[in-house]
Amino acid sequence: MSDTAPQMPPVAGLVLAGGLSRRMGGGDKTLLLLDGRPMLLHVLDRVAPQVGPLAINANGDPDRFAPFGRPVVPDELEGFPGPLAGILAGLEWVRRDHPTLTHLLTVPADAPFLPRDMVDRLWARIEAGADIACAASGGWTHPPIALWPVRLRKELRAAVIDEGMRKIDAWTARYRTEAVEWQAAPLDPFYNVNRPEDLDAAKDLLEQAAAREAAPDVPASKPFGVVIERRTSSHPWGSDAYVPVAVAPGVPAGDPVRQAEADRWVTGGVTLELFRKETEGYRRNLSTPTPRIYVILRPVTDDDGNTYGPLPVKPVLVTACPYEAEAYLHGDETQVEAVPMPDDVAHWVGAFCARHHVDQPFVKRKQKTKVAREDDTFSRIPPVQQARRDRGAP
Repeated sequence: MSDTAPQMPPVAGLVLAGGLSRRMGGGDKTLLLLDGRPMLLHVLDRVAPQVGPLAINANGDPDRFAPFGRPVVPDELEGFPGPLAGILAGLEWVRRDHPTLTHLLTVPADAPFLPRDMVDRLWARIEAGADIACAASGGWTHPPIALWPVRLRKELRAAVIDEGMRKIDAWTARYRTEAVEWQAAPLDPFYNVNRPEDLDAAKDLLEQAAAREAAPDVPASKPFGVVIERRTSSHPWGSDAYVPVAVAPGVPAGDPVRQAEADRWVTGGVTLELFRKETEGYRRNLSTPTPRIYVILRPVTDDDGNTYGPLPVKPVLVTACPYEAEAYLHGDETQVEAVPMPDDVAHWVGAFCARHHVDQPFVKRKQKTKVAREDDTFSRIPPVQQARRDRGAP
């Protein structure tokens, strides 16, 4: 077995800090303190181990970045034309000062939680044939966080200077660009700080991340048997009801139904799984005076009258999330019941939340343009106007 360490991809890094920070009130927002350290230092610490040479793209007096010990690469174009100008400056820097490297990683200077496996995962897409590989999370792509081939610097220069191109998406659309998805929970690693309130939220997120790292590992699933009680109908033609009244932690999934009392049975175990994206629901449940476990049952009597042991219903799911249980309320022949959550189970769910929950800051989304439809009375194009368009009239 070889003791040779894995070779680092031929990648340089560039932190894009050339913006005007208008939404932050101007100035160098990346020099603002986060947990007692400049935000830029958080970014550099996360990127440096993943690349070879690492520089800062910024305009103005470079001496203000001297304490960080990294070269400063200014835009070649005047007037703060946007991130494409910074990417172009970075590609020219790599070609000029590091000609053996083939790619450049760019990241914004206002993203203090960047993942530590960016280059490895993006590089895998480059090796698979992509021209450009960019990051994505939560269903959104992040074009400024990408691996760029140095060989495209001339094409980018022509697009920016000759065509006046400013949008990254317009540039990447010309090439085979592939997005690599990162998990957005419990913390979106590409969260960026644009406004003062974002910086306050970042401080809270940093504290929560530290608390999660300090918390012990918590299992994400456990088996539970369900105690089901038969309740005799008072009506002479009514059917008996079978209702869950409790859960029994630790009952294996393969156990048969067993009778516990005259009208009570304990079913085989059903796995209760906890998910990071549902911690808000668990916390809502735990905040009530009597936390609950929700049991979802379905009838199991077949055409021949066979049942689940002595029971005509079978538990198919147990959950601690009220929102998940609510989704089953309108299912055909599905029965949803709530039973008390045992104290030791509440402790387990609470520990899971402490380990994984992140308060999600409000993110304003752009409103999608509404497309007129023929069946939409309020947005469809009036017939007279449509006729004019069909004729090519103004």
